Amino acid sequence: MELKGKRALVTGGAIRIGRHIALALAGKGCHILLHYGHSQAEAEATAKEIRALGVECRLHAADLADAGAVLALGHAALRPRFRCQILVNCAAIFPRVPLAKATAQDFDRPYAVNLRAPALLTQVLGTAWQKSRLAGRIINIADVGGRLAWPGALPYSLSKAGLLQLTRASAAALAPQVLVNSVSPGPMLMPDRHSAAQKKASLKRSLVGRLGGPEEIARAVLFIAQSDFMTGSDLVVDGGRQLAG
Repeated sequence: MELKGKRALVTGGAIRIGRHIALALAGKGCHILLHYGHSQAEAEATAKEIRALGVECRLHAADLADAGAVLALGHAALRPRFRCQILVNCAAIFPRVPLAKATAQDFDRPYAVNLRAPALLTQVLGTAWQKSRLAGRIINIADVGGRLAWPGALPYSLSKAGLLQLTRASAAALAPQVLVNSVSPGPMLMPDRHSAAQKKASLKRSLVGRLGGPEEIARAVLFIAQSDFMTGSDLVVDGGRQLAG
């Protein structure tokens, strides 16, 4: 797909990895529909950076735990004056909750934000593109935590494992008009709440001897978005984290 002039919805695009993805797509000439949850100031700052690249940027606030708000976001991305052809499901929450201490809410919210929201957006946009025979791209930002056993963050790992299955199943359901893939980042942009010991442990499990950066995920997204012969795949960008056990 030629990206120049296309329109992309990026969820969680105000901060962290989502911000880098939105800026990378804008740098290739994409107009951006930038979703954010509560980071309004950051979203406005990111939108300013995007517009400085000579493309359009619209903002849309939505709580992705609210199914109605997710559906409204999906329909906004299909409006004739800003009809998106690219969806990047990046927004996620990462509660560190072990199995023994997890409550029903601890399971419900990661499921709603990390899996149900991407599934609903895939349904709304993907089926619309399929019916109109419009070429579309859906890129889910998964996690190596969806492949590895992370007992200390079980609800999160379950939601990301589900996102990998959503990628495969929706790729089969929406072919050939819509190509669906995912990117699984490894350790990068460690949360501020992580201790020095936790950060050191993550670094030790990287075979390349460093943590990754969000720009590496953004480059992976650009590669997938431009590919016309890739669907149902997961691109792991983890510095060898999976091999380290």
